[in-house]
Amino acid sequence: MIRKSIIITGTLVAIASLIVAFIKRQPVSSKFSSASGNGDSAYDGDKKYVTCGSAIKLTHKETGYLLNSQSDANWSGRGSGQQVVTLTPVMSSHDSLWLVREAHGRMNKDICAPSTPVKCSTNIRLTHLSTNKNLHSHPVESQMRGGREVSAFSPRGDGEGDIKDNWIIECERGAKFWERDRPVRLLHSHTLDHLSSDVKNTFNERNCGRNCPIQNHIEVAGVDRDGKSELWLATLGVHFSAS
Repeated sequence: MIRKSIIITGTLVAIASLIVAFIKRQPVSSKFSSASGNGDSAYDGDKKYVTCGSAIKLTHKETGYLLNSQSDANWSGRGSGQQVVTLTPVMSSHDSLWLVREAHGRMNKDICAPSTPVKCSTNIRLTHLSTNKNLHSHPVESQMRGGREVSAFSPRGDGEGDIKDNWIIECERGAKFWERDRPVRLLHSHTLDHLSSDVKNTFNERNCGRNCPIQNHIEVAGVDRDGKSELWLATLGVHFSAS
């Protein structure tokens, strides 16, 4: 059995038990490989990696806001009706925690064993810890930006969805593993769009309504480019240290 030590960053001690409970519900394999792949398992123990089984808060580098979802908001109008994903300025919300897991279906070549560093260019899923729905995108137009809609998706709310839940981790040149203090881009494996946000697309009373649950949040969308608006950091969260 792999010994795990938990490093707590931020004020998230109470969430650790939820992560352990979620991991225990996942299928167990007698043959453990990892999301770091079989070709390059060596990593620097002094670096702070993003590891499988960790619950991370993804910070949008350009705005400093956090990737967020909540059960009381769904994309309506021309949207899909799925659960909303936005950026929030609230740093303390548990609705900004995402569990790092192995990819869905055919992309799932490796078991994402807890405490294993995630290798760059790996397909993963990010599961919203509060609602058990996965970060998702599809060919539906976003509300304001004209890109692809980004949502949280799992029909049964059990953390299982489809291949449109898979995202590829694009690291900085020279990096082998996803590091917590270095920016990455998330490339959607189905649409080939990057996860993105722009402060110009902020929800307010005028475009969202007086009782809008995502007022002052910023839209998140998939876009066909890879600039500064597509950079993300995983510094905050409840992290399993690399074993």
